[in-house]
Amino acid sequence: MRNIISTFMIVTLLSLVVSCNNGGQEGNNGASNEQTASNAPARDAKATVDIEKLPQLAKDFINNKLPGKDIVRMKVEEDDVEVWLNSGEKLEFDTDGNIKEIECLSGLSASVVGQRIIDDVKSIKPEAYVVKIDKDSYGEYEVTLDNGMEIKYDPNFKRLGIDD
Repeated sequence: MRNIISTFMIVTLLSLVVSCNNGGQEGNNGASNEQTASNAPARDAKATVDIEKLPQLAKDFINNKLPGKDIVRMKVEEDDVEVWLNSGEKLEFDTDGNIKEIECLSGLSASVVGQRIIDDVKSIKPEAYVVKIDKDSYGEYEVTLDNGMEIKYDPNFKRLGIDD
């Protein structure tokens, strides 16, 4: 009986290790296609991610707003594409390449957020910085600061409200 239990525990442990090494992609129905830098050989400092799957508008956004930063991970789903950069930013685009969300816990620059928002944030909380910006389907923006405060803006960057 002990041998059966030991064998069962070993098989269970091995299956757990294998599923972790597969990144939890067992049973994937094809709705998501994720590529990471960790899939590349260890000797290759710059892993290749198939950026051909990234819409041109998204490529242009990254090249113009975040020049010199490399894509290290990409996840393509039915309704969006998520991209992680080597500098820590996580970007989410719709399938046409329109930006939906940008997040970076160390802070987002004015080139990404816009100088009007940065100036407005500094007028409210001079010591705070932007860690996330979401654009909804109506064109309104929700900005999250490092202190958790959220500020909502209309499509013309006029402040609509503050939630602290």
